[in-house]
Amino acid sequence: MNIILLQGQLSVPEIDQLLKEFPQFLFLSLTETTYKNLSPSHWARLEILFGSRLTEEELKLAPQLRWIHSPIPLLNRLCMDAIEERGNVLVTNTIDENVAQIGEFVMGSVLAFAKNLFLWRDLKANPYQVWNSLGRDTMWTLSNKTFVQIGLGKVGTEITRRAREMNMKVLGVENESSFHRYCHKSFALSELHPILPQADVICVALSKNKSHRNLLEKEELERIKEGSILIILGSGEIINEDELVHYGKSGKFRGIVIDAYYQIPIPPSSPLWQLPNLIITPEVAPRPKAIMQLSFKIFLYNLRQYVHANFKDMRNVIEKTARILEN
Repeated sequence: MNIILLQGQLSVPEIDQLLKEFPQFLFLSLTETTYKNLSPSHWARLEILFGSRLTEEELKLAPQLRWIHSPIPLLNRLCMDAIEERGNVLVTNTIDENVAQIGEFVMGSVLAFAKNLFLWRDLKANPYQVWNSLGRDTMWTLSNKTFVQIGLGKVGTEITRRAREMNMKVLGVENESSFHRYCHKSFALSELHPILPQADVICVALSKNKSHRNLLEKEELERIKEGSILIILGSGEIINEDELVHYGKSGKFRGIVIDAYYQIPIPPSSPLWQLPNLIITPEVAPRPKAIMQLSFKIFLYNLRQYVHANFKDMRNVIEKTARILEN
């Protein structure tokens, strides 16, 4: 009997429905911690993964793995390079879940720095400075500020929509340049350098793959204008940490937000913690996760198609893995 691994928690009625409808599978519902202790014999029987975390080492342990459904839109914690290279694993995701929360998180971060909220908080220690602070003269209005969104998937689309609502000038950057409904203009990643000096706000929301590693190195950070806001969602591999520390200490940025992986925490010894205008959060942008039911509904629908080999009817198939449907 092959295994379906359920990372995270489903409700009792949801699990009961799976058990009754698909008795040909062994369902393992494990927490983020306990699934790491899965035995090699269980990995060898794994056919389906309902979750958003898989390393290259775990993929090697699962030769029978044929389908992954991510309950979140971002695929950053899946070893997508290795999955694509293997060529026989289909990947689907839940494209709408928690996208609104991520958009709120990004715009909330931008507004907090634009309105100097962290400055006013810190000045409470000396109330006299509040009324004499130059912070009153450095407030931003977001209207007509330039917002550069790097990554225009479902998450990036929601972020650009909200930036556009704030009357910002929105520029989008994706692997290939194409029309985007919320961007005043969009560019390819190869055109990033001349865009960076224009940005008042830069937000990065890209999937984890080789082509995105070290996207922001010394040359890129040097091009970013003084007093800008930088927001990074997910992969820390996108930016050179040492260079970010260097430019952060120099006061180049008005503010920096990194919503980093909870499962791969930034170590306490990292110099990032010493940057005064840097906010590090533990992968909270998609929270609160209020609509997990949508993930289950899409997974259940796709599972019904999967067991009847109706692979082309499965929803939200990731394009880079869809080629296996042609075989």
